Amino acid sequence: MKLRWRLALASALAAAISVIVAIVAAYLITCRRVESALGHYEVWPDRPPAGVLASLGDVDDLSWPFFLAALGGLCVAGALGWLAAHTGLRPVGTLKDAAERVATTRDLTTRIEVAKDDELGSLARSFNVMLDALERSARAQKRLVADASHELRTPLTALRTNVEMLIRGGLGQEDRDEVSKAVMAGLEELTVLISDVVELARDEEPAAMVEDVRIDEVVRREVSRASAHWPAATYRVSVQPAVVRGVSDRLSRAVANLLDNAGKYSPPGGAVEVCQAGGVVTVRDHGRGIAPEDLPHVFDRFYRAPGARSMPGSGLGLAIVRQVVDSHGGSVAASAAPGGGTLVRLDLPLHGHPST
Repeated sequence: MKLRWRLALASALAAAISVIVAIVAAYLITCRRVESALGHYEVWPDRPPAGVLASLGDVDDLSWPFFLAALGGLCVAGALGWLAAHTGLRPVGTLKDAAERVATTRDLTTRIEVAKDDELGSLARSFNVMLDALERSARAQKRLVADASHELRTPLTALRTNVEMLIRGGLGQEDRDEVSKAVMAGLEELTVLISDVVELARDEEPAAMVEDVRIDEVVRREVSRASAHWPAATYRVSVQPAVVRGVSDRLSRAVANLLDNAGKYSPPGGAVEVCQAGGVVTVRDHGRGIAPEDLPHVFDRFYRAPGARSMPGSGLGLAIVRQVVDSHGGSVAASAAPGGGTLVRLDLPLHGHPST
């Protein structure tokens, strides 16, 4: 039974009992008072009772018994109402204790047992769902920090070693130039890695930045940029006007990562086919492809297939793509392309129609 019905029933029961108590008490007290004032007499057909009116005139103190009876009824109603509220709102106390325990211990594994299907039970379930989301977020942040610290050690160590070599001196000009190039390459790698980590650390899209985005224009713009960045690959693009709802910069980053990934793994002169129709964007390269055992992990953070570990990159590009797509209510998947290579499909929900 719903909480509101239980409280209504309890209130009605309390009111009914209080009225019954007041009426019965008033009736009994009145009968006793009248009987005491008039006394007992038997009805005689030929003689009316003497002194009845005078005796009734003595009955002048019935107000306080009725007052006491009403007060007693109110006390009974109040007690029953308190009992009903205490029983009905007991889950609120449990919820408060759980919230205080989480705030004090920072233990996000705390959960509330849901025993009833009413409004307070629904509130407890919502509280548990919130704790689930917080626990997942905290676990993901810890994993990201642990992974990032692990991935930062190698380039930082190499960079420190090269800088120490330059500081000590004693290198020939050729060696010095080579170490200097290694330092610059290490700094660039660190810059990319830190930028990717910061991107992954972002939460949901800021509501103020969400707008209608022409996904076809985003694809055209990013294809033009990728063509200049990866001149050895040939980008072939096919787009149709379409509007999605989201943050333009984040969507551009997701598309750019797909195009860069395809350009990086394409053979010299290889074609990268980019197709956008509605909210679906597909990017297909003709490289060596991804091994079947690696396909389920390509969107994981810092995951790099054994054959790709010699290539530049942080292993975060596709993880950023998945995060962006998930935050926009879409989906992304990778598969082996027919004839070789990799096909990545990005699917975003459409929003309205493009203006002409």
